[in-house]
Amino acid sequence: MIKRTLALTLILILLITHAAYGYGDIETYRVAGDIQFPPYEFLDVDGVYKGFNVDILKAISLVTGMEFQFMPMKWEDAFHSIDRGQADIIQGMKESDERRERFSFTDSLLMNSQSIFVMDSNYSISNNSDLVGKTVSIQKEDVVYLELSRIKDIKIIQHDTMEEAVAALVDQQVDAMVGNTLTVSYICNERGWIDQVKIVGETLNEQRYSMAVSKENPVLLRKLNEGLDEIQSNGMYDAIHRKWFGTPIRNTGEETELQIKILLLSIFALMMLVFVVQLINRRLKKIIDEKTQEEKALINELRNYDKLQFMDRIISSLAHEIRNPLTSVKIYTTQMKDKLDNKEFMIAASEDIPEEIDRIDALISEFMEFTSPRKPQKKLLNLKNELENAIKFIKLQVRDINIVIDVPEDLFIEFDLGHFKQIVINILLNSRDALADTEDPTIIIRGYPEGKIVNIEFIDNGSGMKEDQLDYIFEPFYTTKENGNGVGMFIVKKLIEENGGSIQAKPNGASKGFGVYLKVMRGVSI
Repeated sequence: MIKRTLALTLILILLITHAAYGYGDIETYRVAGDIQFPPYEFLDVDGVYKGFNVDILKAISLVTGMEFQFMPMKWEDAFHSIDRGQADIIQGMKESDERRERFSFTDSLLMNSQSIFVMDSNYSISNNSDLVGKTVSIQKEDVVYLELSRIKDIKIIQHDTMEEAVAALVDQQVDAMVGNTLTVSYICNERGWIDQVKIVGETLNEQRYSMAVSKENPVLLRKLNEGLDEIQSNGMYDAIHRKWFGTPIRNTGEETELQIKILLLSIFALMMLVFVVQLINRRLKKIIDEKTQEEKALINELRNYDKLQFMDRIISSLAHEIRNPLTSVKIYTTQMKDKLDNKEFMIAASEDIPEEIDRIDALISEFMEFTSPRKPQKKLLNLKNELENAIKFIKLQVRDINIVIDVPEDLFIEFDLGHFKQIVINILLNSRDALADTEDPTIIIRGYPEGKIVNIEFIDNGSGMKEDQLDYIFEPFYTTKENGNGVGMFIVKKLIEENGGSIQAKPNGASKGFGVYLKVMRGVSI
């Protein structure tokens, strides 16, 4: 802190020395300014003339050696002071086309603007169009007068000072006040009105704010501009600006604009988020589709694998079923040459041989159902008949098991015939393995309607499964058998689901055994 103070003092000494050597005879210029236009220029309670404009000219004096005599007065008098020969400089004035015809202006001190001020509780005025028919206070000779006078039925009350114009608003003598944005903010801060007053609408009349001199005094104009350039380059201007312009009045228009910008930004961010989510969803959908296709391919492979695994178990039954009709056909054909004249024999042969061939053909067709995985082709199936047909297909494997079918004769389901047989065979062969060491092995198959569905239960009295094994019974390659492949029940579940049904496995209540429960769509016979 001490080093900074010493450095600043040294700079000031150098600037003063530079000014003293840079200029010859010292000339004093008369400066007119508003007596009450804070924070630009004003007399304080002690009668000291101060403000932003005053400090700017003092800084220019410091770097140029120019002397200034400050003459505070009412603004309307200051405005006419150069024309009347009372002053050489007006230390602060908003530029306009009309004023440029009368004065020469220095480089801009800052960009000045005016705003509409209302009480914080006023919601009837939000922009200049709402000033129609309203009473508005301003400072005398303010450049905004011409603009306001164009508003229909407006009543304009002019005051000698800006502070009086603001006080008229705070005292609710007027509906609104229009004045210099920074000046009114300064006054409200100083008088404790900062929370009572707010800015509405857009900024009005944004203009360059500069010093004015006579158009016949270009030398003075040049000196002021040189001094202004110097204090801007050495940092003095920035320090003065920070000193005098503090906390601004709340601008509801800017707040609304900020809220709109935030809203638009939020909408944009949301749209971007939606866009990104859609991209991710499309990518995930693509991945899921690929995985689904892979899963379908895997399921088909598993079906083939499953069929190959248990085909050797049913091939003997199939061979037995084919051997019986073949035996009949063989008997007829071997005797036929000796009994060509036996009419009864020939009639019996002509009737029995086609039936046996049809039986073989049907068995081969059913067998082919297991060799080519396909989409389900639902048909109306008589549940009891198809259960009996499936059991016949593997009757050698289940010949030692008592299978009880408790299904109404007229109960139909909608299901793919080949799929249904494969499901039944898989479940029965699983039950057969669980019944290996059971006395009086029994499988009960129940079927009963429940609304639009049919419940099918396969309940055995075998060894059952442990509770912790049930969650995995339909998982591929899970098995509790030494020689099992863990594919059969997985395939059963997939086939059931493809036909619009569901499957569940659980212990047979408190008794010994295990149950598989299907729910399939009910069919109605015509």
